[in-house]
Amino acid sequence: MERGTGRENPKSYKIYCIKKWEGTRVGVSCHGYVLIFSLWAIVIFGFVALSLTRNTSIAIKTEITSSERIKNIYAARGACVYATQMMVQPKKQQTQGKETKSGRYKKTTRQKDKYARRTIGGTWTPSNKPYNVQIGDRDCLVFISDESAKININKITDETRANFIKFLISFKIKEYTAEIITDSILDWFDEDDLHHVNGAEKDFYATLPEPYEPKNGPFETIEELTLIRGVTPDIFELLREYLTIYGSGKINVNLAHKEVLLYVPIITPDIAEAIIEYKKKKGKIKSVADLEEIFGPYGIIGEELHKTMNLLTIDNSNFVTINSISTFDKVKNSYKLIVQKGADSCSIIAVYPE
Repeated sequence: MERGTGRENPKSYKIYCIKKWEGTRVGVSCHGYVLIFSLWAIVIFGFVALSLTRNTSIAIKTEITSSERIKNIYAARGACVYATQMMVQPKKQQTQGKETKSGRYKKTTRQKDKYARRTIGGTWTPSNKPYNVQIGDRDCLVFISDESAKININKITDETRANFIKFLISFKIKEYTAEIITDSILDWFDEDDLHHVNGAEKDFYATLPEPYEPKNGPFETIEELTLIRGVTPDIFELLREYLTIYGSGKINVNLAHKEVLLYVPIITPDIAEAIIEYKKKKGKIKSVADLEEIFGPYGIIGEELHKTMNLLTIDNSNFVTINSISTFDKVKNSYKLIVQKGADSCSIIAVYPE
């Protein structure tokens, strides 16, 4: 239908429209805009809802992880306390098994886990393998290490200086850095202000951005090492499990790692390997005669062996570190105690909660 305007429209110019019925309202429909707006609103609210769901899910998972972490820490703490009691139990016949909730031990096949321990029952003693105990619904691995398997930094002397440098070098620490650390340790606890060759005294620490003075006394915690010249956080973490401030200073040949054995004068890497091989084949070194068998082929006998024994021991000390790792699902947490073992009890010296 053509609109009448009093003039003739070009043949190519036509306007088509819809016929109006009587009674209808004249106007332009906006239903299309409403539909588009509604669709956009649905999309936006959908994204908001999805974001809220994701955030809520993350919050729930975080809360669950935090809750499991707290339970793990308390379980690990309980395992450490339990270990202190087991260390002072009278010796009993060792049995292979896993402790049940009733406190008894049931025989089991050898665990495939790399941390499986040969014996569980009886008195707990320091070892390179952990004990396994269940606290509530948590499985805990309990590592017990004797402090005599470590180097007592308060017992380092000018005579053992070269050996401590040798110990540090075994961790691939540069020789000059090892000399700085060793001399600075000696300067830290001596009472004078005289420098060792590469050491550090009051004048060095006074130039630091946050100056402090050397102790001029024995280390009271192993963490004091972080104040020593040359000891970076990475070096401290590398060495902390091999150093101590407790005990007589004698190295336990049955428990010490190869790197620690190198601290003992005249023990070369070959001799350290010989000690390790002897323990693998024949078990624990029980007497001086066993040590003579090890050292003899290297010409260390008589007075020279006796002198070496001033820094070696085959007996455990009374200072022990108990480190428990509690696991639930994929969440792991640890708790550590340092205790002094008595005849029928253990005194807690230091606590390291995670």
